[in-house]
Amino acid sequence: MTSFFTFWAHTRNKVGFMSRSKEIELLGQTLVLLAERAIYWKQKKMVIVADPHFGKAEIFRADGIPIPLGTTDDTLNRLSALFKRFQLQEFLVVGDLMHGRVDNRGNFNNIISQWRRRWSDVRFSLVSGNHDRLAGSSPSVFKLDRVISQYDSKPFVFSHKPVASSGRYTIAGHVHPAVTVSGKAHQKETLPCFCFGPERALLPAFGEFTGRHVIRPAKEERVFVIADKEIIEMPS
Repeated sequence: MTSFFTFWAHTRNKVGFMSRSKEIELLGQTLVLLAERAIYWKQKKMVIVADPHFGKAEIFRADGIPIPLGTTDDTLNRLSALFKRFQLQEFLVVGDLMHGRVDNRGNFNNIISQWRRRWSDVRFSLVSGNHDRLAGSSPSVFKLDRVISQYDSKPFVFSHKPVASSGRYTIAGHVHPAVTVSGKAHQKETLPCFCFGPERALLPAFGEFTGRHVIRPAKEERVFVIADKEIIEMPS
């Protein structure tokens, strides 16, 4: 098989540049896959992300692990850029909004509160994830419009974990999917990805310090890799 790096270089040379987004049609709906590790659902005017894990850097620093400052601001700035880009009605987080309980979070709350006021006209929904339950009640400054175990919006069901849902197509997070690609010089790199199968899709983690789980896609699955802020569909 042609290596991913060769395929990527060939495609770049052919079109001159690669796209920061990729439109796909799924069950009659248009989903825009974004290099920012998010999806825009056109018909619903909705931005969807999974696993932002807010508060993870703060928790690590409290445990003495050196993590750079400004990670919360960076995450919110990335979201704001998406909100500006699209005519948005709703923002959906498919689990793990919070990484855990953040102690002494005065500054954290102030940052979130200012950001939420800026986007007060956007409905904010959360599908509760395993880390959200460990964190306890979600910080009120997020001003969540609803917290649910599953988000049912035909033809999809959004669930934090990729579990079957009575014949409905499931879109999930939790796994933090990635693939390891190689080049002719035996270089390897693990890159986040979207993975769409016949019955369910996996979203990449939106957060910066979330780790990645390498998956082995089946033949019938479509994999879209995020490489250098671009979306590239992997050759089957």
